Amino acid sequence: MLTTMKLNLLFIIALFVCVLSYGQGEMDAYRYSNNDLSGTARGQAMGGAFGALGGDVTGVAINPAGIGIYRSSEIVANMSLTSPMGNYLEGNAKFHFDNLSYISYYPYVKGSMLSLNFGFNYSRIKSFDQRYTASRPGMNSSLTDYMVILTNGIGHDRMDMGNFYSNSSSVPWLGALAWDGGLINKGNANYEYISILNEDERVRPSLKVSEKGKVESYDFTIGSNIANTFYWGATLSIIDLLYVLKSEYDEDFLGEEGGGFNLTNYLETKGSGLQVKLGAIFKPTDVLRLGLSYHSPVWYSMSDYYQAGLTPRGIYFGDKLAGYTSTPESTSNYNLRTPGSLTFSLAAVLGTQAIVSIDYENKNYAFMNLKDDRGKDFAEDNSYIKEDYKSTSTVRAGLEFRFTPQFSGRLGYAWAQNPYRSDIVTTGERVVTAGTVPHYALSGNVNYMTAGLGFRFTPQFYGDLALVLRTQDDNLYFFPPDLQGTTLADSFQGTFANKTLKALVTLGYRF
Repeated sequence: MLTTMKLNLLFIIALFVCVLSYGQGEMDAYRYSNNDLSGTARGQAMGGAFGALGGDVTGVAINPAGIGIYRSSEIVANMSLTSPMGNYLEGNAKFHFDNLSYISYYPYVKGSMLSLNFGFNYSRIKSFDQRYTASRPGMNSSLTDYMVILTNGIGHDRMDMGNFYSNSSSVPWLGALAWDGGLINKGNANYEYISILNEDERVRPSLKVSEKGKVESYDFTIGSNIANTFYWGATLSIIDLLYVLKSEYDEDFLGEEGGGFNLTNYLETKGSGLQVKLGAIFKPTDVLRLGLSYHSPVWYSMSDYYQAGLTPRGIYFGDKLAGYTSTPESTSNYNLRTPGSLTFSLAAVLGTQAIVSIDYENKNYAFMNLKDDRGKDFAEDNSYIKEDYKSTSTVRAGLEFRFTPQFSGRLGYAWAQNPYRSDIVTTGERVVTAGTVPHYALSGNVNYMTAGLGFRFTPQFYGDLALVLRTQDDNLYFFPPDLQGTTLADSFQGTFANKTLKALVTLGYRF
């Protein structure tokens, strides 16, 4: 029998976990807070290092002051083809229309102000599209063990009430599915549960995940040229987000009794948000340019549609075979604040022949924040965010060399640091997933190796090509290996080599 103190502790843990089980968690907040390398073929070929250069819609997106560099109007369109290359990734190459931009140049001489420029830019700043599978021939820990940890602390009488999926209930949805599907049983005490697996029984897990969606930004920018020395700019961005997850986690029980189960999840998230960007570029000489820009957080209003189902195999309630069980179709609304960022930029324009540029960006993911649609903090989630995330650095560098007045070559590199504190990366400690989605990946550092060519067909019309190789090693987990001090050490699948190769074409016309 458990002591009164232990029972109270289990009950408190259960209440803590249940709050997380209904809404988004720290992994979801990060998914919607970081973006990929994006922009024109010229900008990406130079590693995205355009914060001090301007004169390109990539630079305007990084530093709005870049719009002041323009001395003509411009229309730009950008397309890409992305192919997966990772060890678990599946699927074919996908075509995307990434950018459509219009820059309007107005000579406006008033004192030292030489122009007042306006711009609109549509940009696909992130794609969620990927599919992957993972499996192991045998594993010592089972998702049923994780289900037990989630459910411990809930009185047996509450499990029999039939109100598992009510938001007023303290029963976590994954625990409710496990109970309905016969994967967990009552333990000796009223607040205790046990897995149906025998001690030391191994399982064979497999995971299939399909993710789709995108983040799109609609940018409205104004900026000016002051005496060909100082440039300023400001952008108002309207952000649209769509994310769709379909996952299937399956376990075969390898004991003498056999059996197993299949867990499916469907999650659709839609969001809209606002962001403000401010920037300045200072040109002390014809060669040197210095840039500084600030991107505010994105203030998102989010909406989730969600359902999960569990299909047991060979599991009985007495003499009755356990059947399919599911959560109701559910929706939830909440707010997300992403972290803001600061970018420092330096560029050297070496006559008409070469450009060297570097950007440094700082972003603190511990500032992510989740609230319900009434403005009340998700206190536990936000506490975990502050504990598990840190300030990150991103470095972008690029080189452009003009071989002839019409033909240019470009090289670039970018590195983005992962946002997790070291103990999370090495052990998975403290990670709690939301809803009944057990799996997750801890993102590693991202490397971009880029190259491209540019050709000016006429003084007005030009075309650019680029190749971008993106590499990232993620730690993939079937379910959290450590929750509330209880260790399920054998839930780690391995390193997920997340690689993509992207080809881009940009066409532009200046007038």
